[in-house]
Amino acid sequence: MRLLFCIIILSFTFGCVSTKKLAPKLDIPAKPLLTKEVYQLSYSTELDSARIKSVQLPAHPIKKNNTVRIVTDKVSMTDTLKAQLIQSLNTKGLKIVTSSKADYVLTVHQLDLEFGSDKIYTLNQPKKPHPFFTRLAQQVPSYQCANIIASVSMRLTHQASSDVVWFAKSSIDSASFQGIPLQLNYTQSQSISNEHAVISFIVKHNTEAARQARFNNPITIPSYDVKTSVSQPTKIAGACTETEVSALSSAMQTSLTNLLIEKINLQ
Repeated sequence: MRLLFCIIILSFTFGCVSTKKLAPKLDIPAKPLLTKEVYQLSYSTELDSARIKSVQLPAHPIKKNNTVRIVTDKVSMTDTLKAQLIQSLNTKGLKIVTSSKADYVLTVHQLDLEFGSDKIYTLNQPKKPHPFFTRLAQQVPSYQCANIIASVSMRLTHQASSDVVWFAKSSIDSASFQGIPLQLNYTQSQSISNEHAVISFIVKHNTEAARQARFNNPITIPSYDVKTSVSQPTKIAGACTETEVSALSSAMQTSLTNLLIEKINLQ
């Protein structure tokens, strides 16, 4: 009995002596608070009002409910624009007919679209400048945008006498037609570039062999490496590319057409 008791004591003592001493497991460090900021910047260019020339001769007074026949064989006019022209004349108080016995003939002589010199949009100073603005003002102080010019001209002829009683012309460029700044959003955000490396370090040094090796040998966990990046700009307002300004063509021609019809004086 005494022999058995001694064996048990010796076994317990041997087990305690042979137990490996391990360092505590490492915890994954808390991530730093990452920021994300969106900056909206605007670029402006010189704008001009639509250029309009309108001349009306008094020989044949144009009266409300006079009939008008529209001739567009000299230009390529869309059905949509022609419908808008008819609506403008109706609103003015004139009646549209197809008969050759109309009181007046409205001939559309010009309906042109052409690219002009590019427009330079310069960066606008915000009310409260910030470091990001200062940096961008040096890197991208301006934008060069495509510019399209629309021109419309027409004349009104007295049918019976063939006298021209009114002629007018108007034009405008796409930048002035828009009349708004070029607005861009930039996103500045932070990210951790070495997160995988930090986690791999923790896993590597939490194995039993590693914990035994670093017992009484403290190690330093790598710090997170935070990087700041700026996204490519996202345009939120304003047409700049050739495709974008070309898309304004129909609206530009419609606007010019309406402006010209408004210039006709009725008695």
